[in-house]
Amino acid sequence: MMRNVKMLYDTQQKTLFETRNPEQEYLELINKEYNFQDAIEILDKIDWDFQDFRTQYLTHTFHSYPARFIPQIPLSFIKLFTKENETVLDPMCGCGTTLVEAFLNNRNSIGNDFNPLATLITKVKTTLINEDEFRYFNKKLAVMKRYLDLDYRRVDERINNLPNRKVSKIFNRVVISKLESIRETLLDVKEEGHNDLFDLGGVALSSTIWSLVENGNGIDVDDMFLKKVKSMQNDLNKMAKIIKTIPGVRVICGDARKLDVKNDSIDLIVTSPPYVNALDYYRAHMYNMLWLGMDFDLFRKHEIGGHSHFIINRFRLLSEYLGDVLRSMIEMNRVLRKDKLCIIVVGNSSLEYELIESHKFFAEMGKKIGFKPIKTIFRNIDKTRKYTSADIGKIDDEYILVMQKVDDTNISAEDDNFVSDVVREQMLGFREQIKKCQGTSIRSRKPTNERLLKNVDKISEAIETISKDTKIKR
Repeated sequence: MMRNVKMLYDTQQKTLFETRNPEQEYLELINKEYNFQDAIEILDKIDWDFQDFRTQYLTHTFHSYPARFIPQIPLSFIKLFTKENETVLDPMCGCGTTLVEAFLNNRNSIGNDFNPLATLITKVKTTLINEDEFRYFNKKLAVMKRYLDLDYRRVDERINNLPNRKVSKIFNRVVISKLESIRETLLDVKEEGHNDLFDLGGVALSSTIWSLVENGNGIDVDDMFLKKVKSMQNDLNKMAKIIKTIPGVRVICGDARKLDVKNDSIDLIVTSPPYVNALDYYRAHMYNMLWLGMDFDLFRKHEIGGHSHFIINRFRLLSEYLGDVLRSMIEMNRVLRKDKLCIIVVGNSSLEYELIESHKFFAEMGKKIGFKPIKTIFRNIDKTRKYTSADIGKIDDEYILVMQKVDDTNISAEDDNFVSDVVREQMLGFREQIKKCQGTSIRSRKPTNERLLKNVDKISEAIETISKDTKIKR
């Protein structure tokens, strides 16, 4: 395994391959130096489906996360369009795929996300821990394991001490007792000053809870947690052997519409924003966040692209979403150096059987704020990899929008009038498109004529409330 990992990131060992394969050819292609225009042309030579490529290696395996993109996407742009010690930003970093690839390739990185669980996972994935720390941690966990069954007598006390009582409704008493014993041990670790181990343990605990929610209460909780910690330790040790110098990493739990990043300081942006109406991340992460004592309600309030409100008129959700993404793109323009690239990965979505081609909206909005769309890449994806809402189903393709910053925008992300004007223009165009072309969802289901007329009326109603719906949620 170590040999395979080394070959991924050390092209000098390419002679170790006995036979050529698509993954080797891809790595050889992106590891060469190109000028900007040649690098743009190289994008056409990459098979962006990455079928049968290894996507789960090193710290990418730490935690399941819905709708994350595969590491080869950020890796391609990092290798082709940045140099070592330059800085890569993912303003909606999710579980940190972009930052891990930047870390492995000696690029500084900044990750931002409003989801505190996402930023915790990202931080742990990009933080090396030495052997002495792990020896301490393993001893601590061994003591916990020894007394775990005896501690079951404290189950009632532990239920009363849970960070949120809602979690007691989905797990049985044995599971609750064991999970809380793990959490108490982690709090002791933090109290004794081992913050990085506390964070790593929190991610392992969250991963265990995720598996419990997915698979039910029948799992041996403590063994699963301990195996997860051991696996994470092994992956970090492998990463430590690959990393020659540790680049700078900054992880921010913040709003992509108001980035805590300096102007003109970023050399590449690679990100994948949430899809409109596709997935409520707060629902997917609810029990993990509640057990870890995170501010679940605050994240739910500020989530971009969720579909838990605007029940009567779903097209108001699209207006709100476009406004949020536009504000984020204005911030991306502010922090990105001139002539550098902004890469946005997004799939189509659907509202009331009407196809929402997000990448086209983003490209048009980008033109308003100093971005020049230079390429849109289509790629097929495994349906099992993208979580969406029940009315959409699984997404089986997505688009990689490549934009270059050609001008500084003088627009503030807090300019409500500008944002509402741009979104109104997009929604008017969307309405005209629907009038001319019978609607169809990504499941190829067309609305009836009656629904089509209702959709046009609902979009008209949504246009009337754009100024209200696109205001930043405070």
